[in-house]
Amino acid sequence: MLESVASGCLVFLSLSLLVSLYRVVQGPSVADRVIAADTMTTSVLAVVVVGAILADSRYYTDTVMALAVVSFFGTVAFARYLVRGRPVD
Repeated sequence: MLESVASGCLVFLSLSLLVSLYRVVQGPSVADRVIAADTMTTSVLAVVVVGAILADSRYYTDTVMALAVVSFFGTVAFARYLVRGRPVD
């Protein structure tokens, strides 16, 4: 049962990656591209988590959390750059 649910999750995450990739390439503005790249990062991290669940491993959780924090700070830094018009101090 777990394998079939995980396979379904991987299918939906793959679709999410494809839609985000389209937005990164086609996006009308830079902000749309950055948000799509953040969504892609989140989807890739979810794929890693589902893979870790299938492999019955806990080794990837620290890496996933660290990458999620880096991705979040990157998005926040870009948002501050858009609002203030200069790099983050």
